[in-house]
Amino acid sequence: MNVAVSLRTFKKYHPRQVAKHIKAFFNGRIYIVGIGRFRVVNGKLVAYKDADKKALSVMSEVNRIIKEMQMQQSVAA
Repeated sequence: MNVAVSLRTFKKYHPRQVAKHIKAFFNGRIYIVGIGRFRVVNGKLVAYKDADKKALSVMSEVNRIIKEMQMQQSVAA
């Protein structure tokens, strides 16, 4: 089965905006101008093997925000 993969380009890096997109679309690919390309796998941001330190830092920050958003959502429920 061939699954369509979405590609979203962010012209500026806004961590919360990226996190919201990842939570909504769960799987796919994104590109952040000036930082690089990423995969979204099971609601987490994953860097490609050739990622630099900046991209890895962005990945960690966005995944932390996603986790915080999930915690807030479960507390509110």
